[in-house]
Amino acid sequence: MKQSELDFINTLRQSSRYIEQHRGKTCVVYLPGELMQAPDTLKQLSQDVGLLHNLGLKIVLVMGATPQINAALEKQNIPWQHQQQFRITTLEILPIFQQTIGIVRSQLEAVFSQATCMQANPLTLISGNWVIAQPIGVINGIDFQYTGKLRKINHTAISGSLDAGQIALLTPLAYSLTGEVFNLNTLEQACEVANAIQADKLMIFANPQQLQDLPKQLSIPELDHIIQDSSDPEQVRFLQQLAKTNHTVKRVHIMEQENPGALLLELFSLDGVGTLIFSDRYHQLRPATIEDVGGILDLISPLEEQGVLVKRSRERLELEIENFILVERDQHIIGCAALYPIAGQTGELACLAVHESYQGQELGTELLKAVEKKALTLGLNRLFLLTTHTHHWFIEHGFGLESVSALPSEKQSLYNLQRLSKVLIKVL
Repeated sequence: MKQSELDFINTLRQSSRYIEQHRGKTCVVYLPGELMQAPDTLKQLSQDVGLLHNLGLKIVLVMGATPQINAALEKQNIPWQHQQQFRITTLEILPIFQQTIGIVRSQLEAVFSQATCMQANPLTLISGNWVIAQPIGVINGIDFQYTGKLRKINHTAISGSLDAGQIALLTPLAYSLTGEVFNLNTLEQACEVANAIQADKLMIFANPQQLQDLPKQLSIPELDHIIQDSSDPEQVRFLQQLAKTNHTVKRVHIMEQENPGALLLELFSLDGVGTLIFSDRYHQLRPATIEDVGGILDLISPLEEQGVLVKRSRERLELEIENFILVERDQHIIGCAALYPIAGQTGELACLAVHESYQGQELGTELLKAVEKKALTLGLNRLFLLTTHTHHWFIEHGFGLESVSALPSEKQSLYNLQRLSKVLIKVL
């Protein structure tokens, strides 16, 4: 079998669990106008959205058109103003908005028709007056005129279209109950719609400035710290808008707008290619079961080869599995630790390990706290461990260096003089 064929098979196997996890889920995707200026990028994106649809995801697209509107206004030598990061939409430029957004929308629909024409069930994009708008009004003496904000969303109609197998499309234009047309901020609209329909995911294509220095994953407290510490006003406004969404939408994915393939990589690979903001636990701690033996061995074998951990056979691990606590992410074991009650009120902490790709995320601290909590429930009041590499980390977490004579007698007799492990003890 060719290497390319093996790579394909392995990739399909690895993505299968994510395909099943996402089937039937609702996903709101924000497409900035910059993304749709590149025909090849837009074509690839439309193919990927079609694939998501065929895999059973319910898709809402929210389309921006800022650079296209800028170009149309510049072509006609019409100036415009910004206040508080919003464009003031006057009655004079409103028809240009309507015309430009109509053109961009038709281009988007045409690309989707071309990209899915060979499918058994070609995509159907559908739009409607689902978003009711109202004017921003007058702020600090500035009349924003036909620049609007969301008043309410007909989430029942959107959900009905999704259940009917259609892809919902929202544009920057929305309408008031009095029949007026308003220009809306599409990022804000994407976030509000995701909240209203209780989407499972919000996928945001962003520019490099908005993505600058963001880590792979962010909890809500970590997001708040980045907002406070960032010196970039554009990034702060961007993240503040996304922060409002996490009360309902549990996972927000931010991806590079220059990389349309990010949509599939973010959803169907273990680590993705963007930044994930999560308000639920992106990993879980749980007791190990016999089915986890293979995953634990995969995690600790490299550390055993390096001499960091003492070797454990599969048979030994199977017998001791009830002593282990795991960190699991998307059904992958990325951390473990074991607690062995020894004598009286003393327990041994052993085999604390975190996969190298996930170090620096405080997972080791979480495991240690879980072990300490379990020890207390078992009536233990002292933990000890033997280590050859990481004694400084344990000292930082309350352990003290001791001599071999401080170990329980049965552990003293088993002490390996060749390894010369450090003895650390913590009173709980």
